[in-house]
Amino acid sequence: MMIAAETLLRWLVDGSLAASVALLLVLALRLPLRRAFGARVAYAAWALVPLALFAAALPRPGPGQVLAPTLLALHPGVLVVAATDAARTAAAGDGPLLLVAAWLLGGMLVALRFGAQQRRYVAALGHLAQGADGSWRGIGVEAPAVVGALRPRIVLPVDFEARHAADEAALVVAHERAHLARGDTRANLLAVALRCLHWFNPLLHLAARGFRLDQELACDATVLARHPHARRRYADAMLNVQLAVPGLPVGCHWQSSQFLKERILMLKQPQPGAVRRRTGAVALGVVLAACSYAAWAVRPAAAPPEAPLPPVLAAPAPPAPPAPPAPSSAPLPPSPSTAPSPPAVPAPPVPPAAPVTPAPAYPAEALAAGQGGRVVLKLRVGTDGSVMDAVVEQSTPQGVFDAATLQAARNWRFDPAQSDGKPVERWIRVPVDFAPD
Repeated sequence: MMIAAETLLRWLVDGSLAASVALLLVLALRLPLRRAFGARVAYAAWALVPLALFAAALPRPGPGQVLAPTLLALHPGVLVVAATDAARTAAAGDGPLLLVAAWLLGGMLVALRFGAQQRRYVAALGHLAQGADGSWRGIGVEAPAVVGALRPRIVLPVDFEARHAADEAALVVAHERAHLARGDTRANLLAVALRCLHWFNPLLHLAARGFRLDQELACDATVLARHPHARRRYADAMLNVQLAVPGLPVGCHWQSSQFLKERILMLKQPQPGAVRRRTGAVALGVVLAACSYAAWAVRPAAAPPEAPLPPVLAAPAPPAPPAPPAPSSAPLPPSPSTAPSPPAVPAPPVPPAAPVTPAPAYPAEALAAGQGGRVVLKLRVGTDGSVMDAVVEQSTPQGVFDAATLQAARNWRFDPAQSDGKPVERWIRVPVDFAPD
């Protein structure tokens, strides 16, 4: 439990750092991208945040290892389950477990808040009836919106056509259909999930407004690209629906009252041509690929494929050898003062330290019952050869020898892996056999 908690915390910290850097980069680039290549390219830049989070969860391959197998295996500490190690928990304290509990509690509270907000909005819509155009009408609908992520649908007021002229109504519906075509409600669901997962990161919550604004501006740009001569009528439609619509976490509502100034200003700007938009899309793709690679490359290097180390045999400790006889108390004869001194012999070179893997203590109950078994560990070896993390990959019989093996593994040392002549971290697999004889 302690090892799993520490691994989870490390994974959260790595992801939070990657997301923070990605958010800062997007916030710095969104305005230049909008001016240079249009609102749709600026909105696409937000894809950097989930890409950075995914890339940060992947291990970096070691020397001689290809990328494809690495992408199939996430951080080993996330994929395997560690057994309970009572000795380690007592030594390290309950700090990591308390932090994980606080993270889970905070994530659940944030998710409950978003869920309650979504339920209140949907409940306020009342009964909805589907119209001939595929949209849904209801007496509780105050403004056009797209609701839902798995089955999104456009909802409109029952008197929608009476509130707007025919051309204005067509532009508003085109805006909502643009949300549907791009899957913006699913993007909003992903944004909500990230805010729940990393609720402790204030940048995610502060950047939410900019994300929703860029989403609306991208939809406006899509509509204007199809109706280039309807700028004035589109602005009139915005002014006619200035409602303080309550927040809709998973959905897209007509947010004229919240982003009216920015959207009106965007209508005054000329739309970039197709060539400039394609150039911006290619440039953004290069930036996304480079930043994702940077987030992935800072992960600790994974060990190259290698055969498992020889099994460590855990057996009852043999009796201690007899002590050597005490030296005689008779004094040695003095050496003649005239004897020549022997020539100095250079000391032999000190060999590098060999791996140290002391056998774990044999559980008394298993020894008394004559029970044997095997535990396969995954160990993260640091640059100094010490074991930084240990997880149980497989144990037979399960749970009998796990705690003793994990406790002994903390004191093991190995030769660190080398990359470009420098020691690097690596993951290795070590089987430990328990034999009562």
